[in-house]
Amino acid sequence: MEFHQNICPRNCYDTCSIVSTTHKGVLISVEGNPKHEYTLGKLCPKALDDVKKVYSPQRIRYPMRQRSRYSGFWERISWDEALTLISEKILDLKEQYGSTLPLALNKYSGNFGILHNAVDGLFRGIGATTRAVGSPCWSAGVEAQTLDFGTFFCSDPLDMAKAKLIWLWGVNPVWTAVHQMPIIFDAIDNGAKVVCFDTYFSATAARSHQFIQVRPGTDGLLALGFAKVLLEENLIDPDLGSYTLGHEEFLHYLKTEISLANCSEITGVSVSTIRELALEYGQIHPACIWAGFGLQRYTNGGQTLRAIDALGALAGHLGEQGGGVQYAQFETWRFSRAIQNPYHPSNRSSNADQTSIDLLTLNKQQPDRLLNINRFSEEALNCTDPPVKMLWISGRNPLSQDGNLQQWKKLINQLDLIVVSDLFHSKSSEAADLFLPITTHYEHWDLNAGYWHYWVGVNEPAILPVGESRSDLQIAWDVSSQLNKLKPGSCTFPTSGDEKETLLREINPQMLELLGLENSVDILKGPIRAKFPRTAWENQTFSTPSGRYEFFSAQAANAHFSPLPIFVPPLSPSSNAPLRLLTPHHYSTINSQAYALDTHKTQYVLHLAPELAQDYDLVAGELAQIWNDLGVLDVIIEPGFGILTDVVVIFQEHVAGNSPLNCLLGAPLTDMGQLTLGAPGLALNETFVNLRKL
Repeated sequence: MEFHQNICPRNCYDTCSIVSTTHKGVLISVEGNPKHEYTLGKLCPKALDDVKKVYSPQRIRYPMRQRSRYSGFWERISWDEALTLISEKILDLKEQYGSTLPLALNKYSGNFGILHNAVDGLFRGIGATTRAVGSPCWSAGVEAQTLDFGTFFCSDPLDMAKAKLIWLWGVNPVWTAVHQMPIIFDAIDNGAKVVCFDTYFSATAARSHQFIQVRPGTDGLLALGFAKVLLEENLIDPDLGSYTLGHEEFLHYLKTEISLANCSEITGVSVSTIRELALEYGQIHPACIWAGFGLQRYTNGGQTLRAIDALGALAGHLGEQGGGVQYAQFETWRFSRAIQNPYHPSNRSSNADQTSIDLLTLNKQQPDRLLNINRFSEEALNCTDPPVKMLWISGRNPLSQDGNLQQWKKLINQLDLIVVSDLFHSKSSEAADLFLPITTHYEHWDLNAGYWHYWVGVNEPAILPVGESRSDLQIAWDVSSQLNKLKPGSCTFPTSGDEKETLLREINPQMLELLGLENSVDILKGPIRAKFPRTAWENQTFSTPSGRYEFFSAQAANAHFSPLPIFVPPLSPSSNAPLRLLTPHHYSTINSQAYALDTHKTQYVLHLAPELAQDYDLVAGELAQIWNDLGVLDVIIEPGFGILTDVVVIFQEHVAGNSPLNCLLGAPLTDMGQLTLGAPGLALNETFVNLRKL
């Protein structure tokens, strides 16, 4: 038996540390790493299913070419054939248009790990290309906290055990962050009260002391209502003026613009409950708010999180052990990013002749063409000089996740070549010409960090690649090599290398200091906690331009936002689509990534209030349809407790053979995201549908 250290690469709060066991080169089991302070040797079902996933008969093991898009007629080809097809198309387009802008990359975080970004470096090495920027996930919240704090940063999640009051606001850790629940239970055992705020009665609500149902998109107004009570009851932090900017302007806004009666009417929370909760929050120390990503997936999402941040500041909870407002962090990702930058000195390989060096200089002068990842198809169709003609999809499944599917179909029709790199076929690969099989994290080196906890570690290969699968890094090297064989100097990305050495180059001096290491090879010994204080902003010194927490943000004003946190109403339904559709995560999936289930559903389950089912003459188990101007989806009716009468809920779980859930999704954008991530986020929760009986 041999043991190996791995890190789950899924886009998840927990970023679990794994110990894998192999026997004669075969992966036989995975278990949690007991040396990891946060995950403590425990894994969720998604990770525990990894052995089955690695050896799944559905996994694609060889490069494949589809005879015609959507035909399902795939034929195995060699890597040489695949690399030649890709490279020849790149060179043909460059010659035809006199530019590399017709080449487009649509990549995100289907698998975390710094070496997965090799395809970014490949495209930068080719020249100025068309790139997706932004995030479908957390854009508005990231920007809101950046405006307020100067960067988005959270306390060590273990710090939550010290709280005496925990507000879980728009987050469902029982399903989506299972390792946080023991910490919350420790706080409960020590006398803490837990309040769950959500739009529906979740599994986390069932384990909380109190559930507060909030009308979708009105959480920011509720936070402002709480702040109004703090003001009226003289529960404002007396030291507020010493570490904040603009608190007087914000208090004036609360006095003149916020009415508790109006707040109650819009949010659905009674005035008495607002007062009761606000008094608890103002009087109990330490008090922690965990703001989930779902809160900011509205057209007013950034303002919502700014209002919640402001509430934490007013009550004096910022910087206190066990308190504060927690969202996420990216401070543990201070890697060199050499893998994404062909100009980085460490990427200068022996094949960097004068031609490629000249190209390097030229590339620096020509900017990429950047498209919002959440409106990628629409914006790509508007690119005419030159048009987008080739698309590479990596770490994403846009045809299962993006809005505006009709626009995607139009874009697909204009493309000469579509390449998908993945483990399994997907809605996106149905439209592809080439499928490149990638390795799982048990088959390659990588370096990973959390965006919730502070741990960083190496992922080492436990087995050889299954079939002919290759890592993202190896594929990028191979494409660069083939390009330079066909036309020397056409790509400045390295053409070969060593994965382990490439990984170690990502540990720059800043990371060495952050991790307390003497040299980069020390990271190979096991996961390490970054040396941040356990409590964010404990000295109440912030990273804003003023060095203070900013109620009033000049950066926001310059970006044409309100400089203060204010309430902006969410979108409203229409008579043709009177029901708001919410699509939260299921415990078995992360977006379209699912672990293998014993049974596969063939229809989505529509959860709705019994009164709403009765209005449409529907009963449990009956087949119905939800629809809007964009699409139609068959569903099975499931009336249930804790859902508002103008809201319907479908969890993102694996459903075989049905239309994708996003067939109903347009592309409404969040209010924020442009400043920090290059584009606003996707307002998923602003989707409206109608319902009919079949």
